[in-house]
Order: sequence, then structure tokens, then C-alpha cells
Amino acid sequence: MKKIVLGALLLAFASTYAQKDELKTLKKLYDKDQLSADDFSKYKETVLKLEAVATSENDKVAANFYKAMQPLAEMSTMGAQPNPMMIQKIFTPEAFTSMVEAMRKTLDFEANKEKKVFTDEIKNTIDSFKPVFLQMAFAYNSSKKYKEASRVFYNTYQLDPTDVANLENASITAMQAEEYVDAEKYYRQIKAVGLKGTGKGKFAITEANLAKNIASLSFFNKNDEQAKIDFLEAIKLNPDEVQLQIDNATIYYRNNDIATYQKLIEGILEKDPNNAQLQYNVGFLMLADDAKIVDEINANLKNTKMYNELNAKRKAMYLKALPYFERAHQLDVANQDMKTILKLSYETLGMKDKAASVK
Repeated sequence: MKKIVLGALLLAFASTYAQKDELKTLKKLYDKDQLSADDFSKYKETVLKLEAVATSENDKVAANFYKAMQPLAEMSTMGAQPNPMMIQKIFTPEAFTSMVEAMRKTLDFEANKEKKVFTDEIKNTIDSFKPVFLQMAFAYNSSKKYKEASRVFYNTYQLDPTDVANLENASITAMQAEEYVDAEKYYRQIKAVGLKGTGKGKFAITEANLAKNIASLSFFNKNDEQAKIDFLEAIKLNPDEVQLQIDNATIYYRNNDIATYQKLIEGILEKDPNNAQLQYNVGFLMLADDAKIVDEINANLKNTKMYNELNAKRKAMYLKALPYFERAHQLDVANQDMKTILKLSYETLGMKDKAASVK
């Protein structure tokens, strides 16, 4: 029994010493201004060893830190002035993201610690390499690699949240990359920070445009309940933007709240009666039950009373929709969809001369 306990203690102490050895080795290598290829191989090997034996939270944070800094260690093997192509090869957006996340976790971990092991080193690294990261972000942007540019801008902002221009650039390039989920996330962060910004500058976007972007993105990303809230704010700040009001109404339509949709669209028409598409939409909405009624008519061909009632119901429906189709056609005479529905309406209502006049 004593031998077993003693063996366990020796194993525990061996792990402790191993961790100390790995930490010493990594610190020594990391502190070098320049690493040889052999040094870098040893660095990577030692990181793996530390990850395997780290048990305490401090040692896990250290392992995470040194692993995150691996791209910087690799870059130091390339001499004092690595060219931009070398930097891009090492600092892929994925590698940069991993490094930033680890640096932020380390800073957060040490924030309330009396003894800070890595905080000063990370801050010095940010100060030294931030220009390099920004150069990389703008290079991606110039090459129209907007997705990569957005990630690098955002990660640079994560490293230095006082420099809000990078968050705004991340938002813009995410939109250009059609990464709409990320774009919504970034624009919401701008709103959370406040347009006056913090630290090194304020945002260029206006409050009205910010609200419009957020509403449009939540609409596109189908965050419908949140979008309803976002549109109220955006419409308040952009009262003349008809498309915002249409998109707001569309949320209710795609959630089968047809009554609210129609009410909103008719409200828009009162302000914008010369919108052909809106006129068409309202009329078309009034024919929502047409297919159902036609099926019922065909099922009652031998039931004269029911047949006549259903036909009368269908004609009343088309008669109600007709003014909207006429107005839509008047406003957009070349639109084929509007011609087709207007002609069908006249034919259904027995207005043969008017149907023939629609060319």
C-alpha cells in the first residue's frame, strides 16, 4: 500500500517538474528575438508536451498562451523583415483567430490576478504587431478577399477594443463578403459600444443607417421576432424609407399573419399611392383563397346552388382586388405580371372588352 501511495506521489511530482521544465523551455525560446528552424521545432514539441501534462488552471493558460503565440514564433525564424507573403502564409485568418481568442482568454484570466505572467507580454505584442495585422487586413480587402479581411479586422478589434474603426471595417467587409450573420453580430456590437465610440475614435456610420442595417440583416437572417423590434426603431429613424416598411410587413406575411401584413401594406399605400408593386401586392393578397374556391367550384359542378354561390364569392373577391390591379398596371404598364393578373380579373368578372384591351 505504501509503495502504491509513494508511486502516485512520485508521479505527481514528476508531472509538476515536467511542467516547470516545459514552461522554462518555452519562456527561454519565446524570449529570443529570432528562432532557428530547430528552435521552432523544439518550441512546437514543447507546447505539445505542456498541453499533455498541464493540470492546474495556471498551466493550462500558459499552454494555451504559448500555443497561440506559435505563429509569432514561426515568423521569428524568417529574419527581422519577413515579407507580406510570408506573413499571410503564417497568419491565416484561422490561425489569427485562434491566437486572438487565446490572448483574450489569457488577459481575462489574469485581469483579477495579483500576479500577471503574460498580460504585459500580450500588450507589448499587440502594440508591436497591430500595424502588421492591419496591413494584412487591408491587403485582403484590396484583393477583394472580403471574408478574410473581415475576420482580420474583427480580430484586431478584439485585441484592441479602443480602436473602434476596426469593428466598423469588419462590419463593412462582412457585408461585402455576404457573411450576413457575422455582419449582424458586428453591427449590433457597434450599437452596444455607442456611436461615439471609445478610446481611439468614433464610428463613421450614422444612427439612422446603423438601425437600418441591423433591421435589414435580422430580416435577411430570419430572426423574425427580433427583426420586428429592429424595424420599429429603423422606421422611426428612417420614416421615408418605404422598403424598410415593406420588409417589416413581409415578416408578418412569411409568418402567416396576413391580417397584420395587409394592414401594414395598406398603411404604406396611403403614404405612397404611386408604388406599383405595393398596389399589385395588396390586390394579389386579396386573391389568396382563389385556388381553394376554384377547387370547391369544380367539386360542385352538379350542385347548382352551391356552384352559383361559389362563383359569386369568387367574383366578389376579384371585384375587390380589381382597383389595385388597375392602379398597378397604370403605374407600370410594361410589367407582364401585372398585365396577366389584370386580364384574368377582367375575364373572371365577365368584362370581355376590358380584358381584350390589355395587351
